[in-house]
Amino acid sequence: MANFDLDDACFELPFPDFVRTAIEWIEAEEWDQEDAPMFHFVRSIKGYSAAKQRPAAEAYAAVVNAAPKATFEPRSTCLDLWSEDGEVGFHHMWERVRFPMRSDPLDVACAAATTGLLRTQNQRPGKYTRFLTIAALLQIQVREKPILLPVRRLAEAFPCQPNTITAWTAWARQDGVLVKVRDHAFRSTGDSRAAEYVFGLHCWSEGMDRVAALLAVKVSPSDIAWTRERFEEAAESA
Repeated sequence: MANFDLDDACFELPFPDFVRTAIEWIEAEEWDQEDAPMFHFVRSIKGYSAAKQRPAAEAYAAVVNAAPKATFEPRSTCLDLWSEDGEVGFHHMWERVRFPMRSDPLDVACAAATTGLLRTQNQRPGKYTRFLTIAALLQIQVREKPILLPVRRLAEAFPCQPNTITAWTAWARQDGVLVKVRDHAFRSTGDSRAAEYVFGLHCWSEGMDRVAALLAVKVSPSDIAWTRERFEEAAESA
């Protein structure tokens, strides 16, 4: 299963070095969709601070100038930037990519989850299904790490009252699809720690692929197994 993001340190490289690093990353991964290499390559370029606001033609020219084919030969044909097809594909993906790398995961999740795709066994009022979808999108993005559910930011995104977010969070825990793995810790010195959660990607045998498709990715079996293990640990310690 491909890694969907470059390391943050790569984005501090000079642009030519960054482009070559991104190409090497794309060539080294195994992608299960034909357009995935170009899609994630463009996501990386759009995430680079000096490139994200450029028009498609200008960004493409900067990329091929940074890694001319004469001096950089790809190991496969999955990202043939230097062909006519590659140029067309880059321009097409530049228009299509909505969430560049290094975008805030919560902003991405809220923008992608325009409606609710997930439901539990209990009928809950309000936009609870959208809340579940946002939580799932957060977990898919961070993969094998806990997620944060900041009440005020989520309330602004819906929009709703903060108490509504608190209620939905409690219901998700009651419905067995969300576990808290670390409590909130307030410190007067200003370094308070937010509560951390794990969303149960494993709780849906079907449906999670539809959610992941909102981000143009697929859910890794190892990520699903990781959430299941966290739920089992939480049950043992309860």
